[in-house]
Amino acid sequence: MKFKWLKWPAIAISALSLGYGCDVAHRMSAHDCKREVGSDIYIGEICYLSNEDGMLFRLYDRRSGELLAERTYKNPYPRLFWNASNVVYDSSASEGKGYVDFPPTWLDKLRAKLP
Repeated sequence: MKFKWLKWPAIAISALSLGYGCDVAHRMSAHDCKREVGSDIYIGEICYLSNEDGMLFRLYDRRSGELLAERTYKNPYPRLFWNASNVVYDSSASEGKGYVDFPPTWLDKLRAKLP
């Protein structure tokens, strides 16, 4: 077969696309959202997801309302902790996870624009 080498990359791309599609559908199930003004610049939002203890954190620009960062995580007791350099959305996380730095990185902003 002439294009035999294309088989495995096509399978990998299909699997990644399916996983991403499921993640999008999961985030769309967000409900019971609560917003909290953290500073003159940012607003945080915590929403419950359909899975057990699933949470969605979103960070918005206070002036424009633009979504700047979005994270999913598991925590049965959601709470935001604001300080001068970041917002902690998951206090039980380890290894540098569970917070978003101020200002959010270009990667945070790019991911927030994707569905």
